[in-house]
Amino acid sequence: MKYRWSFAVILSLVMLSATAQFRKIPAVVTDSFKTKFENATKVSWKDNISNFQASFKIDNDNAKAYYSSKGEWLKTERSYSIDGLAEEIKDGLKKSKYAGWPVKEILYVEEHNKQPQYKVLVRKGDLQKKNLYFSTTGQLLDDSITL
Repeated sequence: MKYRWSFAVILSLVMLSATAQFRKIPAVVTDSFKTKFENATKVSWKDNISNFQASFKIDNDNAKAYYSSKGEWLKTERSYSIDGLAEEIKDGLKKSKYAGWPVKEILYVEEHNKQPQYKVLVRKGDLQKKNLYFSTTGQLLDDSITL
């Protein structure tokens, strides 16, 4: 009997969470996005509780933009392949101590009130992963361990 009762409670909670309504993306957010990224295609939105995230394509690149609930742009991350990477960044990577590490992901990151930078995820083996942060001139600014 306890098993049936527990199962019923868990099932009810699952059903309730599956039908829960998420808050609607405010018009001020979507309008701000459309103004900044008028050429964006395949736009989808996600509510991250503390911000709203738009995933989209622009110039054949995948990108994500983050906005506050008041429509303030917070950050944009744009994916690049190693082939599409600026020569300055390629050169900076070659000159770094991580030159032989395979590149797994490259993002161009623009944040409100910060200098743009490239975030390069490199991985050596199964356990060694680093996020490398480069200035737009190719200077390695920081490296940090990532999970």
